Amino acid sequence: MWNPPALALAPRAGLALRINDKTALRLGYARFPIPTELNFSAGPIPGFEAINFLEPPFFGMTGYQFTAPLLQGVPQQTISNPYPASNPLVPIIGRAAGPDVGRGGVNLLWYPQNFQKAWNDRFNINLQRQLPGQIVAAATWFMNFGHQHYTQELNAIDPRLEEQYQTALSAKVPNPFYQYLNPVVFPGPLRNQPTVSLASLLVPYPQYGPLFEIGACCALEHYNQIQIQVQKPFSRGLNFLFGYVYTRERLQINNFNDSTYYLNQFQWQGSDQPHHRLNVAGTYELPFGRGRHFMSSFSKADAILGGWRVTPVLQYISGDFPRFGNMIVTGNPCISNPTSQRWFNTAAFQPIPSNTYVLRQNPLQFSCLTGPSFWNLDASVAKEFHILEGFTGQLKVTAYNALNNLNRRDPDTNIYSSTFGQARYQGSPGGTFGAQSAYEYVSGRQVELGFKIFW
Repeated sequence: MWNPPALALAPRAGLALRINDKTALRLGYARFPIPTELNFSAGPIPGFEAINFLEPPFFGMTGYQFTAPLLQGVPQQTISNPYPASNPLVPIIGRAAGPDVGRGGVNLLWYPQNFQKAWNDRFNINLQRQLPGQIVAAATWFMNFGHQHYTQELNAIDPRLEEQYQTALSAKVPNPFYQYLNPVVFPGPLRNQPTVSLASLLVPYPQYGPLFEIGACCALEHYNQIQIQVQKPFSRGLNFLFGYVYTRERLQINNFNDSTYYLNQFQWQGSDQPHHRLNVAGTYELPFGRGRHFMSSFSKADAILGGWRVTPVLQYISGDFPRFGNMIVTGNPCISNPTSQRWFNTAAFQPIPSNTYVLRQNPLQFSCLTGPSFWNLDASVAKEFHILEGFTGQLKVTAYNALNNLNRRDPDTNIYSSTFGQARYQGSPGGTFGAQSAYEYVSGRQVELGFKIFW
């Protein structure tokens, strides 16, 4: 499919510095070439094969042919003759077609002949400090400078023509390739269509269909992350873990609108992912009863107060950045007091007039507009007790979303929807005990009761 790269270096470098008995500084750098099968660029055409984990890209000959569309509401085929002379079934020629492959309007896509793997350069700076009480605190600055693949289209109409002539480009005109040459040299569906749209003839190569080069390199990506972690190992009946992450990401895109895609021009775009994440988890054993600090010799106290363990898990994620389609923005969409019925100022948007081509100018997202934040508390309470010699029982109650908090999904950004601007539905970016899907509905509080016997 392509000429393999002659050299793919993956250098590593690291340094650990002992500042004093309780403080250490660590520095690291690594380059990670991304295996091709893990960074497959899907072609933007329907019917293209979905590539799964560790599956090599397939670029064999695959044919798709549909029946002709309705002509003024009347079908152009019958059950007995689904492919009439105006839309005959075109055989798949395969590799034997040689340079004739793709002529006649068939979608074509390919990797660059001198394909280059995508790669990430990663830098890590970590400062770790031991605090009193066996507590360890660490701060990390992680940076990733990525070089990612992208897709470019080579046979698109100039958007300036669409802006200038609008619906006139939809007019049907005689097809200059109708019955052109012979089916061997010009095998595609274009040779069987008497008329085509004017727009289809204004592309650089009208004798072909859409042409895509996928896996081109490289679009830049900058990712910065600040991590703060405080951890105490289990001792004296207590352990806990506190983690906070702040992230910022920017990446280059060439598909902001049809003009940038046509010219293969890149612009920096902020990520739509949340900036803040907080996780707190811990376990606390009440210091009463057998083997504990207080009342260890009192069997009655152990039966009532002993063996109790509490395990809370708290998760908080700030809102992500909802994205908008092509619209006309006439004002500031951000409001200071969003509600579920009015998450942003819908009056700031107007739909594109019907049957009108308008080149996208509005941003994909707004820095002042984030979706609902997510926070969730899962907790369990367990009681262990002695049954017989060598037998211990445990009664455990676990509550998911223990406070029955309502976490909403992002607001509706479809301007044609009756719920435009409303955050009406419940959602979650992922549960803590038993992850929930990012876009599915999540129920309220759930409680589980369990009993175990250990021997």
